[in-house]
Amino acid sequence: MTKKTCATIFTIGLGAALAFGWIALAAPPDEPDAMRTINMLLAAAGAGAGLMSWLRIRRGC
Repeated sequence: MTKKTCATIFTIGLGAALAFGWIALAAPPDEPDAMRTINMLLAAAGAGAGLMSWLRIRRGC
């Protein structure tokens, strides 16, 4: 993988983590729990992808 690819995955991953995390936190109280759980899982997946790509960038990708 090139550094550009790692940087792109980092940006998209952390953007997804922020977006889906905000959606999960700002959800109305009457939203189904399943939707909130899906949003939290997507936020965690984005954070994981961003973290792993950041670690690869730090090691030289």
